[in-house]
Amino acid sequence: MEMIKKSIKNLNAYKACDLPFTVKLDANEGKNILLENVIKEGLIFNKDFNLNYYPDDEASLLKSEISKYVNIPKENIIVGNGSSEMIELVIKTFVDKDEIILSPTPSFSMYSIFAQIYSTKFVGVQCNKDFSIDVDKLIDRANEINPKIIIICNPNNPTGYLMTKKDIQKLIENTSAIIVVDEAYIEFAQGSMINEIFNYDRLIVLRTLSKALGLAGIRLGYMGANTDIIEIINRVKSPYNLNSITQYIGVQAFKNKNKIFDYVKEVKKERKFLYSQLIKMKIKAYDSSGNFIFFNSNIENLYGKLAHKGILIRKFKEDLEGYYRVSVGNKNENRIFIENLKEIIKYEKI
Repeated sequence: MEMIKKSIKNLNAYKACDLPFTVKLDANEGKNILLENVIKEGLIFNKDFNLNYYPDDEASLLKSEISKYVNIPKENIIVGNGSSEMIELVIKTFVDKDEIILSPTPSFSMYSIFAQIYSTKFVGVQCNKDFSIDVDKLIDRANEINPKIIIICNPNNPTGYLMTKKDIQKLIENTSAIIVVDEAYIEFAQGSMINEIFNYDRLIVLRTLSKALGLAGIRLGYMGANTDIIEIINRVKSPYNLNSITQYIGVQAFKNKNKIFDYVKEVKKERKFLYSQLIKMKIKAYDSSGNFIFFNSNIENLYGKLAHKGILIRKFKEDLEGYYRVSVGNKNENRIFIENLKEIIKYEKI
């Protein structure tokens, strides 16, 4: 079509994996720990819950529960359809055409995709060979090209690397950009910046319920920032952007947040198991602070061989050809993955 925007002419549509599976470890989804009874009992709404009305645009009840969870006032929170909407809102609000977005690479692909959609310039700063992030390289590059925003995924997806709070503070204090810290996986690590939004007026922190809270299906994310930033972004946010059912489920989930800590403990234990098993198999795996392990393998078509056995992991292309990411599943899923991987390796050696 001739009238399409130039910026998206070469943009490929996102295609979720639709292969049949027995074990799904490709998307970093968490376990349904907060709403286990929903499948048995169904959603139960009170008489005041009316779907014929538009949802609460302020999402007041949900923000109140998030406020208790992260210990910041609800006036410092915006909610939306997953972290992806939060990322898009930040770019729509602050970055004009041809202005620059800076981020370490490799990292979450949506940063560069949204940059392309909105005709901004995405500049990546390559991670070190071990996929660690050099904050001084980021600072030097930022001071060369003057980006409008710098996005840090922390812990980083897909590598699992965790920048220290001290390094992020150093980045803020030595650059002039808006710093966006995407903390989708922070519950599996430490060093959140969420309470630093009152100390830095250029800091935005993004969170999601898709990972540690196991609610990827309801598409719920939120951001924390100072009230000036929140007020500006609210001008751009679509009205009624978060539907009533998602708000309701989010409220119920946070009321059961005590379950999160036990689940995070379980993931950390299984993450250690997966990492140690991969190392024992002489596979180059990278220590992770997320709910996944990033690793390299020279086995030809490893993804296809596992998929043939009903096990889905994430594969990468181009500069990351031969690299994979496996989500930390439950105890049984992880052992099925390891046993089948051992079988594949054994066959390769015959």
